[in-house]
Amino acid sequence: KDIYFVGGYQHPPNVDAACWFVNDIWPLIHQQLPEMRFHLIGSKAPEKVRSLSGDGVVFHGFVESVQPYLSDCRLAVAPLRYGAGVKGKVNMSMAHGQPVVATPAAVEGMFAEHERELLVAQDAESFAAEVVRLYQDEDLWNHLSDASVQNVETHFSLATARASLTDLFDSFNT
Repeated sequence: KDIYFVGGYQHPPNVDAACWFVNDIWPLIHQQLPEMRFHLIGSKAPEKVRSLSGDGVVFHGFVESVQPYLSDCRLAVAPLRYGAGVKGKVNMSMAHGQPVVATPAAVEGMFAEHERELLVAQDAESFAAEVVRLYQDEDLWNHLSDASVQNVETHFSLATARASLTDLFDSFNT
């Protein structure tokens, strides 16, 4: 049950994501799923993030391990509106078979597509709708869970990195 977002809050995109989600997206979700809780996890949060607790939002701050949230939460959200590069938070959830609802900025470089390995939404209304849909649709949840694990294995596993490095080194020898 429940959903969560994890981020280091010394990084401004994570602060923006947490505030946008709680202020603009969460009320739309909470109205439809009042029993659900949203867990905010991460270190070095400014007061504007720490104060987001209440009305189903639980701020945890730094945790020793995110494993309980990977195991016990139904899905992760990545409402990043800006930032670059592969997002470890998305990769981590996908590697554990935990479906993710994310913005386009959060899935850059992930080799993942909407409704294939995860769900992607740009604005608050569609993001909320995708969270509710995924939370309630067991078949979709199972499909995305299986596909996300395969995506990480194909693109981000140790075996994939090893093969890429071998190919690179072999190209110097020819």
